[in-house]
Amino acid sequence: MKNSFYIAGGDLRSVYLAKLLFEEGHDVKVFKMEDADLPKEMEQIKNIDDFNKAKNVILPLPCCDEKGFLKTAFSKEKISLSEIVEKMPEGSVLMGGLLPEKVISISKKQKISVCDYYRREEFAVRNAALTAEAAAAKLMEMLSESISSVPVLILGHGRIGRLLSAILKALDAKVTVAARRYSDLAWIRSEGMTPLEFRLLDEEIGNFRVVFNTVPAPVLTKEKLVLMDKDSIIIDLASEPCGTDFSAAKELGITAEKALGLPGKFAPKTAGEILKETVLNILSEKEEKSDAR
Repeated sequence: MKNSFYIAGGDLRSVYLAKLLFEEGHDVKVFKMEDADLPKEMEQIKNIDDFNKAKNVILPLPCCDEKGFLKTAFSKEKISLSEIVEKMPEGSVLMGGLLPEKVISISKKQKISVCDYYRREEFAVRNAALTAEAAAAKLMEMLSESISSVPVLILGHGRIGRLLSAILKALDAKVTVAARRYSDLAWIRSEGMTPLEFRLLDEEIGNFRVVFNTVPAPVLTKEKLVLMDKDSIIIDLASEPCGTDFSAAKELGITAEKALGLPGKFAPKTAGEILKETVLNILSEKEEKSDAR
């Protein structure tokens, strides 16, 4: 079944998403992507009022900045995400990543069906795998020596932490994974990595040249950073507000990288494919529920 999509803003992931849907024969219109390399036949929406004809709107990941403006890598103009949603008609579908509560609230009031694809398991698992792969590539870019020669600590054993540890182990890195739950520590050991209880972090963190953080909470505070060597590398993969005190790291001369949106930077086409499949899954489920009524 062919669908109609309005794709608003985003980075290269959204560009590839638009191209992939267009190639499959879907009706695709884009908004605030005037500087992107897209087919000439694809309509660029100029007026926000056109969203009153939208059936399915796809927003990027993350969909907006901290001030509520649509994320737009291919447009210099800023526009409030709320303004877009307020133009959408009743019965339309809004899909986005990390949707703020304000947008969800507006959508419900206008009887718009809303879905945060970032919360869906099939997207989360595949996006985590891509993030882990990109994180390993990022580390190799930053190192001047072999990855197998440096001790690596991963904070957290969720999806990204688990997948990243497996990739680094395959690259012969010396991997330690910190977790709080005893069940996670048991899994870490069974997977061939060295487990570390979070409560022992102060005693051990100085032994690692590289630290990956996947915990979206303040774990790498200044008190922890002062225990690390100045030639250490921190790569923070956690969603905003991340888990590293970047100001303190800079003050201490420690290299700390806020590595958000890695799939869009290292493998945007694959990230676009994952997003396309997730979006089509969402619409397929909605159609099945509608048929069942």
